[in-house]
Amino acid sequence: MDTNRFKASHDFSNLEKNLHNNPGYNVESYSQQAKDYINDMRSQNQEATKQGFMHQVQKSAKDVWGEIQEIASEAWEKNKHRSDDN
Repeated sequence: MDTNRFKASHDFSNLEKNLHNNPGYNVESYSQQAKDYINDMRSQNQEATKQGFMHQVQKSAKDVWGEIQEIASEAWEKNKHRSDDN
């Protein structure tokens, strides 16, 4: 894996650049999530609020961050041992 290319595509200090490199995170995908949330709340006879939607998005972001951390940790351990052999 070209770590320089990985680092360039995951510049966590530049949110706009990171969003551009990860097309799953865009207004259209969150628009669909908002529609789904509103419809779900209506089907449960509950009021859909921006605060409720943002809380739901925040929870999903934490889940994704947890998955990213696991993958990154595994990648670190694999590559750490390989670089020790060189």
